[in-house]
Formats: sequence, C-alpha cells, structure tokens
Amino acid sequence: MCMFIKCNAKMKQLTNNYTIRFSDEQISSLNKLKQYNVDIARFIRQAIKEKIQREWKQIKEEKERIKMPF
Repeated sequence: MCMFIKCNAKMKQLTNNYTIRFSDEQISSLNKLKQYNVDIARFIRQAIKEKIQREWKQIKEEKERIKMPF
C-alpha cells in the first residue's frame, strides 16, 4: 500500500506535457530499449535531467553574458 501511495504521489507531480519529435533512428533505438524492459519515459526524463545538470554552468554563463551592458 505504501508503494502505491508513493507511485501515485509521483504521478501527480508529472502533470505537464511537452511534445517532441524523434527521427526514425532514434525511435528504433528507443524501441530496442523497450525490448530490454527499459521504461522509456523514465529514461528520457533521466537523460534530460543529467544533461541539464552537466551543462547548467555553461547555460547560466551564456545567459549572464547577454546581460552585460558593454
């Protein structure tokens, strides 16, 4: 029962949708992962999270550079 509540609480947090398009090669790769019982949605969310964490410093520096008046 406790696991059900955790899962349900997690699903309530995922309320926004964002539509993206994939190439045929990317779809075939994702389908291959699905054959290995990988949760595709979780995989994509985790990949986005890791990418943002890895490049956050560079993203922030670029934004701060634009604010410079000279």
